[in-house]
Amino acid sequence: MRALRETEAPEGLEEAEEAAAALERALEPEPRLARSEYLDAVGAAARRLEQTLGEDARSPFAAAMQQAVGSVEELADDVERRYKGPLA
Repeated sequence: MRALRETEAPEGLEEAEEAAAALERALEPEPRLARSEYLDAVGAAARRLEQTLGEDARSPFAAAMQQAVGSVEELADDVERRYKGPLA
């Protein structure tokens, strides 16, 4: 964004930089635990950045998260099937 500011300085660039910084602050260091609060914070920050960049329609980030639901459910089922056992 620095190069864009120096060459073109488009309107809204400062807001986009602020949104990108907010998204960066929302990301926790690895390893991360996918808590609802954390995912909501990342999703909100990602959506704000998308909107400042002109993405007013459906959120690409939200669409990617929705596509992952099936894989996550399949992984959870696999873990429960293979690793869940009686407590000794």
